[in-house]
Amino acid sequence: MTRSGRRTAGAGTGAEAREGFEPVGAVLDQVLRSLRLETRFAAAEATDRWASAVEPAALKRTRCVGVRDGELLVEVQGATWMGHLAVLRQDILERINQTLAPEKRLRAIRFVPMRSKEEIER
Repeated sequence: MTRSGRRTAGAGTGAEAREGFEPVGAVLDQVLRSLRLETRFAAAEATDRWASAVEPAALKRTRCVGVRDGELLVEVQGATWMGHLAVLRQDILERINQTLAPEKRLRAIRFVPMRSKEEIER
């Protein structure tokens, strides 16, 4: 090696050249774990299941926002629908969980008021 830290042609052995480097596969595994893609895919899958778990009238007045710590967050338009869905919450949760793999199942559904008064476009 030169003084600047660069290698010169033919300098060092293969073991020295690899020192301080990790295999690409190990680095990619770390990056993918840090992105938490599996968690995000599971959340997307759960929100997709919402449409088949509720009646069409309820679907028109709700919007799935996402999943956090196993809890499906659903925005609801209007207090009447919020109350109606609260009564049906456990049944909806069971229907969604029946279609998900055990490690992707939801633990709860949380209904929150819809942030905007805009109509939901479907």
